Amino acid sequence: MKDDMESLTGQAELLQHMLAYADSMSLKAAVDLRLPDITHSHGGSATLSQLLSAIDQSSSSSPADASTLVRIMRLLVRKNIFTSSDHQEPRYGLTRVSKWLVRGSSDEELNSLAPVLLYDNHPLSVTPWRAGSGRT
Repeated sequence: MKDDMESLTGQAELLQHMLAYADSMSLKAAVDLRLPDITHSHGGSATLSQLLSAIDQSSSSSPADASTLVRIMRLLVRKNIFTSSDHQEPRYGLTRVSKWLVRGSSDEELNSLAPVLLYDNHPLSVTPWRAGSGRT
């Protein structure tokens, strides 16, 4: 029984490491879509409709996909990057983590970690890690 639990714990830990990439990509998507900024501009919490509307207003491409945004927000809520309150329409709020991704005014931009996150997820930063096994 103890060996089974140890094995399952190891499997769970490995899956967390394997899926960490999805966490990072979801954070990048949130910053690219300026979700922390939109939420901040609505007083620290915003509905899905408000997020979608702001994304559509700032984008010249096709309208934002609500189901994709819901999945991204669900993951980020689960990771405590945003909060979610259960009203008729969920409101997503900033946390002590997501506040570091707000790029609003120039003072806030100086303290924002959004540029660091974008740099860390830029293809020039990520490609060497992907090619690592082929270079050893």
